[in-house]
Amino acid sequence: MKNYDTKVTITDFYVNWMRIKSACMTTINKAGGKNPTTEWKKKLLICRHSPIRRGILSWKWANIPYAISTHFVRHHEGVEKFVGTEREDRTMVNRELRSQMNYIPVEMDANLQGLMNISEKRLCMCADPTTRKYWEGVIEEIRKYSEIIAWSNVPQCVRCGGCPEVFGNCQFYKNLMKDATIEDQQDLVKRYNIYNEKVRHLFLTDQSN
Repeated sequence: MKNYDTKVTITDFYVNWMRIKSACMTTINKAGGKNPTTEWKKKLLICRHSPIRRGILSWKWANIPYAISTHFVRHHEGVEKFVGTEREDRTMVNRELRSQMNYIPVEMDANLQGLMNISEKRLCMCADPTTRKYWEGVIEEIRKYSEIIAWSNVPQCVRCGGCPEVFGNCQFYKNLMKDATIEDQQDLVKRYNIYNEKVRHLFLTDQSN
């Protein structure tokens, strides 16, 4: 597979956990109280209750193939996107001479719910491999700001506890969990941990080659 420029820049990161917790406590008629613990944050991200939508971040790809950008702009809940034009009168390049894999710039905003929705589809092993590379790059860049938020972004099979792509024959989840006990497989937090430990190692190994 061709090596594309998957570099991404986080342009804004606004995740105020006390503000998120305040919204949670308001829904049960309580005050915000103390700063939330790591365990509490993980539980809230897994539950995906509405206050997580108070967390918002933005990123930009300076160079992403046009065809790959179309996979990301299909996401609409909790997401906004700003796509570089290919209009001939703006770029001075004949559109008929362009390839679908020509680079364009794309900037996106997402709340934490929207971010996880994208991950379910674009970290999936049935997703386009180049699209997955671009999205893995986003999650690893987010990890520099918040390990917990990066941890919460998993493909849909990890979330579901099995492969939901029933029209295919993907063996990723079975291979991922082949050494895990039934008890671990039934525990959502442990499934997330297994995915993050194994797949991040593979991602970092691939990046070093």
